Parts: sequence; structure tokens; C-alpha cells
Amino acid sequence: MADYEFEVTITVVVRVRAEKEAAARTVIASSARSSPSAEEIRMANEGEFLLGKQATTIAVDFDKPDEESVRLISVEKEQ
Repeated sequence: MADYEFEVTITVVVRVRAEKEAAARTVIASSARSSPSAEEIRMANEGEFLLGKQATTIAVDFDKPDEESVRLISVEKEQ
């Protein structure tokens, strides 16, 4: 048995409801893009086990986004 470590580039779309774009941007680097908890990893592993997968995830770490990497892709105004 061995531990394998992979670096994976991920694109994340985060929807935030706020009065102003600046306020919405303040939450991007918080829990919406943080690493999953040990409990979330455990639940994902249980699902993978039920699908017959023979490997388990032991850790997932995300880097905090830098300001230049956050790009606004749409705005939907409430009516």
C-alpha cells in the first residue's frame, strides 16, 4: 500500500448573494474555497467504497485564491 499525492488544477464557480460586488468578493477566500473537513473526506470515501473503488482520499488542501484569479462571470439581479 502506498500514498500517492497529486496536484490538480480546479476551476470553481462560486455564487454569492450580496448588495455589491465588493462585498461578494470578500467571501470568496473563505469556506467556499477551503479544504474539506476530515468528516467530508470520510463521507466521500464511504461513497467511493460503495462504488467499488479500491482507494481512499486521506487529505485535500486548497490554496487561497489571489485577487487576480477571481473573475466575475455573471450578475443576476433580483426582481
